[in-house]
Amino acid sequence: MKTYTFSEYGKERLSIYEVNGSTDMKRLVKANKYHMIVIVSGTMIADVNFRVFSMGANSSLHISSGETIREISTSADMIGYHLIYSPEFQTEMRTTRRSPISLQLKREYPYQEFTESEFELIHSSIKRIIGYINNPGHSYQSILIKNEIYSMQLNISDKRRKEHGSMMTDNASHQEVIRERFKNLVEGHCYKHHSVSWYANAMFISPDYLSKIVREYDGTSARAWINAKIIEKAKFLMVQSDLTLKEIADRLNFPDQSSFGRFFKSNTGQSPKEYRRKLNEGKLQ
Repeated sequence: MKTYTFSEYGKERLSIYEVNGSTDMKRLVKANKYHMIVIVSGTMIADVNFRVFSMGANSSLHISSGETIREISTSADMIGYHLIYSPEFQTEMRTTRRSPISLQLKREYPYQEFTESEFELIHSSIKRIIGYINNPGHSYQSILIKNEIYSMQLNISDKRRKEHGSMMTDNASHQEVIRERFKNLVEGHCYKHHSVSWYANAMFISPDYLSKIVREYDGTSARAWINAKIIEKAKFLMVQSDLTLKEIADRLNFPDQSSFGRFFKSNTGQSPKEYRRKLNEGKLQ
């Protein structure tokens, strides 16, 4: 794993790691640093603050200081870069200090996908930064590196604003952001967590407020939304695997098979055994 470090005033300001599928990505993440991960090819899954991000080629993810990294896994063919900024350097390089909307967008949408031409701007900046780091004798090394970082971050911010900027225009849009984050959390964690309060706590809001927002936008409760996703996962496991119903109940974090059976029947009108029997008989599509 190649590493490139930019130092200034006797302190490390920026480190860039060339990473691949064999790199221990989680080891590189330090809570008091700002991180940006850029994927050139392959895939990566990152669980950050209970939000699951499935990254593909031509994408980036920023992880702010103090955020909790629960898990990072990569495909064997993953190739990319891991940029780590010191807190002081990140403050100096911040492009959003004068734009509350851009700052909120970065917090709500840390993951960004790019077209090939858009990503080429990001990738080229990183390669030029590495080139400048490898040329410490250049009289203007520091200025060139900072200008390139600033340009790269502005390109990412521009893409983020174009895709999500309309979400921040009013309070209703802020509620839509909460709804979308809730959906992301449920998708990634319904295998283990079934209560509305868990998801509300993960977003630092009250269960009542979360339920109110979901009902206003979807006409159903947050509880019903979670239940529907659990049923979706249960049906998927019954279709795609040879797991026993007890094993499926364990996978979905039910205390026992009976609890899972009651839950499934109350939400579908039939027991798991009936559903699997009809599935095997070809009576279900």
